Amino acid sequence: MEFRILGPVQCRNGARPVKLAGPRQERILAALLLGADRVVSVSRLVDVVWDEDPPATATRQIRNLTTALKRTLLAEGAADDVLTAEGPGFVLRPGSFDLRSFEAHVSRGEFREALACWSGPALSGVDSAALRGEAEELDERRLSVVERCLDEEISAGEDSVAELTALVAEHPLREPFAGLLMRALHQQGRQADALNVYRQARTRLVEELGIDPGPKLRELYERILRDEPEYGKTRCFLPYDVPDFTGREAEIRRLLDAVRLGRPVVVDGMAGVGKTSLAVHAAHRLAADFPDGQLFVDLHGHSPTREPLPPEAALEALLGQLDIPASRLPGGVDRRAELWRTRTAGRSLLVVLDNAASAEQLRPLVPGSATVALLVTGRRRLAAVDGAASISLEVLPDEEAGALFAAASGRPDTGVAALCGNLPLAIRIAAARLQNRPQWTVQALAERLGSEHDRLAELKVAGRDVAAAFALSYRELDAAQQRMFRLLGHNPGADIGVPAAAALAGIGEREAERLLEDLLDAHLVRQPALGRYAFHDLIAEHARNAARDEESGPAVRRLLDHYRDGGGLDWYRTERANLVAVTRHALDAGLDEYAWRIAADTADHLRESGHLDELLDVARTGITAARRIGDPQAIQLSLASLTLAFWENGRLTEGMDCALERLDVVRASGDRGAEAIALSRAGALHGMLGRYPEAIRFYRDGLAVVGETGAATLWTNLSNAQEVLGRLDDALASARRAVDLREDERGVILSSAQLGLVLSRLGRFGEAFEVIERSITASRDLGYLFGEAWSRIDLADALLLADRPGDAREQAEHACAILTRLNHPLLLAMAANSLGTACLALGETETGLKRHRLALETAKRIGYRLQEARALAGLGQVGAAREHYAAMGLPTEPTSRETTASAAVLHSNSTTPAPSTTKPPAKAPRAIEPVNTPT
Repeated sequence: MEFRILGPVQCRNGARPVKLAGPRQERILAALLLGADRVVSVSRLVDVVWDEDPPATATRQIRNLTTALKRTLLAEGAADDVLTAEGPGFVLRPGSFDLRSFEAHVSRGEFREALACWSGPALSGVDSAALRGEAEELDERRLSVVERCLDEEISAGEDSVAELTALVAEHPLREPFAGLLMRALHQQGRQADALNVYRQARTRLVEELGIDPGPKLRELYERILRDEPEYGKTRCFLPYDVPDFTGREAEIRRLLDAVRLGRPVVVDGMAGVGKTSLAVHAAHRLAADFPDGQLFVDLHGHSPTREPLPPEAALEALLGQLDIPASRLPGGVDRRAELWRTRTAGRSLLVVLDNAASAEQLRPLVPGSATVALLVTGRRRLAAVDGAASISLEVLPDEEAGALFAAASGRPDTGVAALCGNLPLAIRIAAARLQNRPQWTVQALAERLGSEHDRLAELKVAGRDVAAAFALSYRELDAAQQRMFRLLGHNPGADIGVPAAAALAGIGEREAERLLEDLLDAHLVRQPALGRYAFHDLIAEHARNAARDEESGPAVRRLLDHYRDGGGLDWYRTERANLVAVTRHALDAGLDEYAWRIAADTADHLRESGHLDELLDVARTGITAARRIGDPQAIQLSLASLTLAFWENGRLTEGMDCALERLDVVRASGDRGAEAIALSRAGALHGMLGRYPEAIRFYRDGLAVVGETGAATLWTNLSNAQEVLGRLDDALASARRAVDLREDERGVILSSAQLGLVLSRLGRFGEAFEVIERSITASRDLGYLFGEAWSRIDLADALLLADRPGDAREQAEHACAILTRLNHPLLLAMAANSLGTACLALGETETGLKRHRLALETAKRIGYRLQEARALAGLGQVGAAREHYAAMGLPTEPTSRETTASAAVLHSNSTTPAPSTTKPPAKAPRAIEPVNTPT
């Protein structure tokens, strides 16, 4: 659906205009479109519809008319949110809008396309005093674009005489049109006609307004009178604009908009990021707006073979481009700066100062006239130009980087741009090497760039060298900044915070932050988030190459000390990726004591946040390091982490192997407390694999070797296994024992949830709901998402037993949402089954079957036998479910007290589950809990 105000106010559905309910609705539509995507108040709409004489019922009528307008738009197929009531008024969100298209074309310099968006005077046919001023502004905007369009076309040598003759007749007092017609005629050799246009314009202005033409038109008249042949072909000192310039549309739009608003622009960024290319490309697009010329000076702020250009020399170059010979220049920077400002005052000039070194170099070069546009580039962030728009360039996005390589090399990109870190200079060098070696393939080039330690050596060609560009930036740092830069090359992580950088350098945090900010200003590091700093890949290689052996060893150990000491929960969340990288780096460097300790301390935090792939990587690193050390305590704790990782990733058989190996290690060490924990872990895995009698044996062995302090988890898990096997009185006693022994808040939550579920299976629903809801509340207060999901599954199952499937569905949906976020396949299988059972009981067959299929797929993948059986039962696969229950030693007949969903299916001849209230089978044991690593 298309909306129009650049001409008659319309809403069109394809080629057909949508019929509106009279002029009042047209006025409302016009006002809403002028305020598109913003709230337009009812009071504003009242003014638009009735000007200054609204009736008493105006507000109600506005709401009625606007509601009717929305109904009309929806009937024509518009989106539901096209027109909404918000706050004090209404918001219209037009999908296709001619004003928006017009401005987009203008921002890209597509003037003819922009003018094609118009079909008459703005808001034509809508007579509202409140809108008249905005309609006039739009018409004036159109005329200014017409002027810019014709100015460009005349400068390009196009014949615009006929069009301008008509415009001058239509707008006889508009001096810019007269001036453009004079230029067009003079360009065709029609000097007399051009001068006659001036005389006619002057006569009209004097007779109708009593004024003479303005200074620009008078100056143009004098130039044509002298028959200056080069007028309108401004002298341009801009460098070559590369034809394959790619991307940067957002930055170019910001730059063009700022210049056209009269603001200076400063572009900064790291070496090789494409500052000069962007500035030159934008300057060529702006050239037609500055008929007096486009000046360019390279200030050599970062040139490998030259010192930065002194301000006096830069002013000599600029004034020379204005035809002032060196012999006539005064001495001293101040007097030359004064002459520069005098000669540029009032002139329409574009000045590009490339590669600025410092504010001191730049400050004397700033012109004093608002008619002179200034565009500056530099590696450092510069604050020499007050009011300037600052544009900091980053490396290219992936798609634009690949497009640049393809354009520069003539071959499609297959990963080279990414290996160049998306840095434009590196991409162009790589493309040039490929062009100069036609026997190479793109894949061969990618292989040469594949090593992060040799990449910079490959990125040089014909005097262009990425490493040399970085080296120049490095040489400009002071000694302390250089040392911090070198040491950052030893950081294994993707980024670094101030405390870690301080540890790496062995200095205070305040000093470290100051040095990091200095490197940020020099664009040698970037800041992906507040307080975090990171290298570009190629600069990281340069920092490693600059390293000094005597600094490296102590710096790395200081950094590893920092990560080994750890921090709070927020610290672990922030440093997660770095901790993974640090453990791998410590292992590769042979620093095994650091590797296993950091891995063991990190594992539980990764589990809590649901980063299960990283959990497995870290745990494997930890056990490798521990085995190389040979310390039994390190081995058993690292095996505990690896068991946890396999468990959470649903790799139960491998988890069982680790748990049994750990059990052997702790038994050999004589650590009875660790033996009890290992027995609990092994028993839990037996339960997950459907071996409940074996699980009970392990739990009882654990209780036999541990005291009261470490028994709570064992009692909880024992209760769970007893519950599954239908020994509910024993399960209740074990659950109560677990709750009584719990000392930690999270453990209380898990044990209490188990107690509540057992109570519900005994039909004691009041007690059950109270206990489980307390667990949910406690989990939310602690921010313990795992415990909250667990407790909500218990509550859903208890509600199913109480014949409340609607409430059960709500709890199971909450649990599924949390577990999806946590990436937890074990609990997700349980929650999906509970949700499926609830939906089937509510008669929502399709949703219920979909959830049981999800549970079946997940349970099969991880080997979770009980939930696989429950899912099969829910899907009506009676025989398969019965076989699973039998293999686990579980009854397939319902008890007299409890009619289960699976049992209902097993006794039905139907192929779909009966939608009766159901008792869900029990859940997995809660055996895997955080491992405490000794300091």
